[in-house]
Amino acid sequence: MISRRFLRIKAFQALYSYFQSEDKNTRKLQSETFLSLERMHELYLYLMIIGNELTHLSELRMEELKKKRLPSEEDLNPNTKFRDNKIFALLAENVQLKKYVHDKNISWSNDQELMVKFSTFLRSHKVFIEYMSTRTSTFEEDKKFVVDLYKKVIPEFDLLLSDFEEKSIFWGYDEIDFVLSMILKTVKKFSEKSTISESILPLYRDEAEDKKFVKDLLTKVVDGDKENSQMISDKTKNWDVERIAMVDVLLMKMALTEFIHFKSVPVKVTLNEYIELSKWYSSPKSKVFVNGVLDKIVLDLKDKGVLKKMGRGLLES
Repeated sequence: MISRRFLRIKAFQALYSYFQSEDKNTRKLQSETFLSLERMHELYLYLMIIGNELTHLSELRMEELKKKRLPSEEDLNPNTKFRDNKIFALLAENVQLKKYVHDKNISWSNDQELMVKFSTFLRSHKVFIEYMSTRTSTFEEDKKFVVDLYKKVIPEFDLLLSDFEEKSIFWGYDEIDFVLSMILKTVKKFSEKSTISESILPLYRDEAEDKKFVKDLLTKVVDGDKENSQMISDKTKNWDVERIAMVDVLLMKMALTEFIHFKSVPVKVTLNEYIELSKWYSSPKSKVFVNGVLDKIVLDLKDKGVLKKMGRGLLES
C-alpha cells in the first residue's frame, strides 16, 4: 500500500519535527514514524467499510418510509440499487478486510450522527442522483459509482474530512488524499470474477524491507547531520546557510544520506524523489536550488569514490 515516496514523506515529516524539537530522542522518532504509518492503514480500513455503513443506513431508511401513515408507491417499492451495489457487497463480505477490521477494532458505531449527515449529503449529490436514475445496473456501473464516491463525493464532504483530522494528528489532508488514491486502486481491480477472498492492500509492500528503509533513513540522517550540513555548506558559500529554508536543507540531507548509505537506490531515483518533494513542501524556486546543490555534491562524491552503488547501472541510471 505505502509507496517508497510516501515512506520518504513520512520520514521527512518526522525528521522535520525532530530537528525542530528540543527532545532529541531517536527511539521516539522511530516509534512515532511507524505509528503514523500504522494510522494510515487504519484510515484506509475506515474508508473501505464506509459503504457497508451507508447501505445499512439506506436499509433502515427504506424500512422507516414503509411505515409511514400514508406511504407512497416509491416508499413501498423503493429503488434498492444503492443498497444492492455489488462492490459494496464484495467489500462487506471480504474475508481479509473483515479480519483487519476485527483485529484493529475499526468501526463507525460511535459516529452514527456523522454517518447520517453523510448519507443525507450523498443522496443530494449528482453522482448519487445519476446512479439512482435507473433501478438496475451492471457490475461496471456499480464499480463506477463506488469510484465516484471516493473520488468526487467524499472529498467534498468537509465534515468527514475535519472529523478525521480531529480523530488523529496523523490524518491530515495529505494522508486522506493518499489513502483515497489507494482505495481507488483497490476498487478498480475488482471484476465480476472477484470473490470475498479478493486481496486487500496491506500496509507495506514488503514489511521487513520497507521498515528497514525507514529506520535506516531516520537513523542515518540524524547520525550524519554534521557531515551532511558541511557538504551543503561547502556548496552554498554564497548563501547564508541559516537563511536557506529548513525544508530545503532537510530534503538535501535526506538525499545525501541515500546517496551514501543506500547502495541499492540509484542516484537518479534519489534525485528525482527529493526534487519532487521540494516542489510539494517548499517554495517555487526550491526545485532549481535543491537540484543545483545536489548535482554539485554528486559530482564530488563520484570523484571521491564515495558513491558505491550495487547493481548494474545504478550509479549512472
